[in-house]
Amino acid sequence: MRMHQQVLTIYSYDFEARLESMTSNDKVAVAFGKVAARTIRILGAGLGSNLPGRVARKLAPDVLSHLAGQSKKGVIAVTGTNGKSTTSGLLSSVLKTAGFTLIHNRQGANLVTGITATLVDAASWDGHINTDYCLFEIDEAALPLVAKETTLSVVVVTNLFRDQLDRFGELDTTAKLIEKGITTCKSPAILNADDPNVCQLVPENTRLFFGLDAAFCEVDSQKLQDESNPDCSQSMELSYCLKCGSEIVYDCFFYGQLGHWRCSSCSYKRPDPTIVATHIQLHAANSRFKLTDKRQNLSVEVKLPIPGLFNVYNALAAAACAVKLGVTLESIKQGLQNYSTLFGRSEKISLLGKPVLIQLIKNPAGASQTVKAVVEDSTARVLIAINDNLADGRDISWLWDADFEPLKAVKGTVIVSGLRADDMAVRMKYAGVEPERIICVPKLERALRQALNDTSPDETLWVLPTYTCLLELQKIVKTMGQSLAGT
Repeated sequence: MRMHQQVLTIYSYDFEARLESMTSNDKVAVAFGKVAARTIRILGAGLGSNLPGRVARKLAPDVLSHLAGQSKKGVIAVTGTNGKSTTSGLLSSVLKTAGFTLIHNRQGANLVTGITATLVDAASWDGHINTDYCLFEIDEAALPLVAKETTLSVVVVTNLFRDQLDRFGELDTTAKLIEKGITTCKSPAILNADDPNVCQLVPENTRLFFGLDAAFCEVDSQKLQDESNPDCSQSMELSYCLKCGSEIVYDCFFYGQLGHWRCSSCSYKRPDPTIVATHIQLHAANSRFKLTDKRQNLSVEVKLPIPGLFNVYNALAAAACAVKLGVTLESIKQGLQNYSTLFGRSEKISLLGKPVLIQLIKNPAGASQTVKAVVEDSTARVLIAINDNLADGRDISWLWDADFEPLKAVKGTVIVSGLRADDMAVRMKYAGVEPERIICVPKLERALRQALNDTSPDETLWVLPTYTCLLELQKIVKTMGQSLAGT
C-alpha cells in the first residue's frame, strides 16, 4: 500500500502536455527500439541496454526529452567516479519503499544511448510512460548531454577520483563536466562534504551535504589513525582551496581524499553536512551505522547488507537525496536495509556450492577500498581479473596507485586473470604476496573454476573484475546455471 507523505516537488510537470509532446516520429522510434531490444535478447546477443537507444535516437533525436518529460515528479541523476550504480540502486530501493514508481537504468548503461534505451524499454508501444521518477546513473561526461535534453530535478555527486585517465584526463576536467551538467538545469545538488573535489562544486546552486562524523566513528580506530596522514594513501588526490588556491589539509582522514578538510591558508573548510553517518561498524558481509538528519534532529539505526566504508558513503548519498525529496527517515532505513545488490557491485551468489562475492574494480580509490573489505573477511579467497579494453580504460597504470598490499595477509593463493594477468601478477609480487602463491591464469573461465576448486564451502571467493571481465564473467556464470543481477 502506498505510503502517503509530504514530498518536495522541485519542478512542476504538466503530465498531459508532456504526453501530447510525443510526435509520430517518437512513437515509431520507440516501437523500433523495443523490437531491437527483444531481438537482441531472443538471440542471446546481450541485454539490449544500448543499441535500442541508438536506434530510437537515430529515428527521433528528441525521443529522450519527450520520454523523460512524462515523469510526474522529475528526473534524478546520480554521477561521480565511484558508487554511481550502488548509490542509484540504494536510492531506488528507498523510493520504492516510500511508495514511488521508478524507471531506473538498473543495468548500468549510463551514457545517453543507454538512458534512452532504458526509457524505450519502459514505455508502452505508443510511447507513453507512467512513472513518478526517472532515476538515472549518469556517466560524468554524459551528464551535460543528458542535461541538455531533459530537466534534471536533482543531481547526486558521490565523489571525484582519478578514473580512465586516457578518457577523462585530469580531475578538473571531470569536475567541469559535472558542473556544466548541474548548471544547465540549475539543479539542486547533493554533494559529499568529505570530498573537497566535490563539495566545492556549484557554489551558487542549492546544495545539500552528506558526510561522516569522525567524533563517533567506530571504524577500527587504529586503522584510521594509521591512515590519518594523507601521504600514506596511494589513492590520495591533491585538492586545492576554491577561495585562495592553497593546498587542502586534513584534521581527520578516511580514504582517498575523503575526510574532514580545511584550507592550509585561509578560513575555508569542509561544510557541515546535514545528513551524517555516526557509530559506524564494518563487517565482512555488512555494515552498521546511525543515520542522522541534523535539520530535523532525527536518527535511525541502519544495517546495510553490503560491506565497506565506501558503501556507507553510497548509502549516505542515497539517503541525502531521499531527504531532499521529502522521504521519511524510517522509509530510508527500510529501503537501505532491503537493498538487493546490482550487477557486479558487492553481488553475492553461490557457484558449485561455494559463496562468491563479486565487486567491480576500475580505479585506485575503488580498488583500495575493495581490498580493505576483502581483508576484513577472514575466510576470503581472491581472484582478480584485469582487462584493458576500451570500456575498462587502456591505461592500467592505476594498478600501481591502488593499495593492493593488504592482500599479502589473505590466506592461500591469489589467482590473477584477464588480458593483463601478467601485469597483475607482477603487481601482486610487489604488493608482498609470495611468488609461489600467485597463480596466473589468463583465461577467465579456467581461472574461476580453479579458484572455486581452491575455495571450501565455509570460505568466500572474492572476485574483483574490471568492467569487460565482469561482462565475460556474467556469460560464464550463466553456463554454470546462475545469473548475475539484471541479466
